[in-house]
Amino acid sequence: MQVILLEPGRLGKTGDVVEVKAGYARNWLIPQGMATPATTTNMKSLEARLRSRQKIQAQEKAVAEDLASRLNGVAVEISVRAGEGKVYGAVTHGNVADALDRLGFDVDRRKIEMPKTVKEIGEYDIAYRAHPEVTIPMKLVVHAQK
Repeated sequence: MQVILLEPGRLGKTGDVVEVKAGYARNWLIPQGMATPATTTNMKSLEARLRSRQKIQAQEKAVAEDLASRLNGVAVEISVRAGEGKVYGAVTHGNVADALDRLGFDVDRRKIEMPKTVKEIGEYDIAYRAHPEVTIPMKLVVHAQK
C-alpha cells in the first residue's frame, strides 16, 4: 500500500510517498497521524502544499539574503567590565543580539553562532545563521569599560 508520510521518521521525510505493508499502514501509520493513503486527491493536495512551502522558503531566503547584504562587514562592539584582560562573567549570545539591536538589526539570539564562550578581551569571528543556506560572518570586538 502506498502512503504519504506526514511526519519524518524511519521511512523517509515529510511528503515522501512510500510503499508499506497494508496492515502497518492501516493499524499504525494512519491512526497515529503519521501518514495518509496515497490517493489522487491526497497527492494533489500534497503537491499544492509543497509548492506553497517552496514559495515561502524562497521568500524567507530572499529576506535572509537582504539581511546578509546589510550585515556584511559589521563589527559588533561590546564593552564589558573586565580586569587584567579577563571579562567578569562572559559575553553571551544575548549580549551580541542586544548590541546588534542597538545598531538597528532585529536578530534572533538563538541563530548567533559563537565558536566558544567569550571570557577575554579581544576580537572574535562569529556568524549569524539567518537561513539554513545563508550564514553571515561578523566580527565581535570585546573591550573593557572605561
